[in-house]
Amino acid sequence: MRHEAVDELERHLDAARELLRTLSTSHLTAADAVALVTRIDVAADQLSGARMVLLDAAVSAAEPGTNVTDQLHATNRVTRRRAHSDVRMATELTERFEIVAEAWCSGRVSEAQARAIVAGLKRAPAVLSGADHDLRQAEMVAYAAHFDPDDLLKLATRMAELTDPAHAEALEAERLAREARVARASRLLAVVPDHHGSMLIRGQLPLADGEVLLAQLESLMPSSASYQHTGEVPSRGARRADALVRLCSVAASAERLPLRGADRPHAVITLDYDTLLTGRGAVGSIASGERLSAADARHLACDANIIPVVLGARSEPLDVGRTSRLFTGSLRAALTLRDQGCSFPGCDAVPAACDAHHITPWWQGGSTSLSNGVLVCAYHHRLIEPDPQKPADHQWQVELDPGSGLPTFIPPRQIDPSRRRRQHRRHRIRGRTLPSAEPCEPPAAAPPVLQTSAAWVA
Repeated sequence: MRHEAVDELERHLDAARELLRTLSTSHLTAADAVALVTRIDVAADQLSGARMVLLDAAVSAAEPGTNVTDQLHATNRVTRRRAHSDVRMATELTERFEIVAEAWCSGRVSEAQARAIVAGLKRAPAVLSGADHDLRQAEMVAYAAHFDPDDLLKLATRMAELTDPAHAEALEAERLAREARVARASRLLAVVPDHHGSMLIRGQLPLADGEVLLAQLESLMPSSASYQHTGEVPSRGARRADALVRLCSVAASAERLPLRGADRPHAVITLDYDTLLTGRGAVGSIASGERLSAADARHLACDANIIPVVLGARSEPLDVGRTSRLFTGSLRAALTLRDQGCSFPGCDAVPAACDAHHITPWWQGGSTSLSNGVLVCAYHHRLIEPDPQKPADHQWQVELDPGSGLPTFIPPRQIDPSRRRRQHRRHRIRGRTLPSAEPCEPPAAAPPVLQTSAAWVA
């Protein structure tokens, strides 16, 4: 027979759901909305506490052979892992953490705070007396009025360490080893196209590996000042994304990537030769099957390992040409010595994070030489890459100063109607000692003429 309290609770829940369904916020002030959010948070925490009480009651009243975790998961509202975790938490609250459970149900602590307190106090030695354990629960509940869940976890952990340092250290070592094993087994990296011009990246790394990656990204992250000429005010996340691209460029330019077969790992891009020259037409990626803009294709072509491929009517390779010369070896070293980093005014990207840009594009017959090259970071490389679809005076242009041989940049007319030349501060104040000669033989002045299509690896 159902208890009257259950029927009454269901009536109140139904009424609350109906009220929330028809809730109008059009006349709320910001202060009223925040106050209401706080009240809802407290009520939601109380409901989640009551949920724990009911889960424990379900476990206690379950018939032999009945699994409450399975029943909870069967609703499809939670994952099996979450169902198992909640049932275990409900049992622990009843058996070991009654004071925390009462504070949770009364709304004095939030669900996140209660979980943090329990997680921290579980690290205390098992030999702790019942009275001492209750005292620590009460202390942590009192702390909840002044500390958020992260700080409560630290406080509870510290309390356990002070109670029995040796035991706490052993538990901590065991916990860290267990977490390291799980993190290693759970590592992943997924990179998939979103079919709207971007790649979606989702990943998970062990903490130590993640710290290494984060340190590299922080060191390569462009400064906010480096974007001032673009009018863009990028978020930290956008700058970190640019740093990831820089990191990949650094790895690719280092020429230390492992061989796969007899070749370095590359991305393969195909496009019509006319598209390369005119900026019109289709551009495709062999790996993902996604389409790229012609501007992105030209950007990749500028500092890529270009292999001309003649394709037949059905896009089958008929002839593969030789790789054209890149800015590598002594030629790349000469560019580094001259430019000392990204040459775009205001940018502080280091040489290792830069691309070698052809001032006169390779696809327009430009040579791969010191007099036709300039170091720019990946971001500014895209900014200055010539677009055949735009007038020259509406794009950034790069020239080498005839006196110093150092790069100068001419802004688009829409940025500066007078198009006054700009130069990086390091180039304005440095000495005039420059490489006196190009360290390698100049390549052919123009690329081979292709019959149908071209492909390159970058």
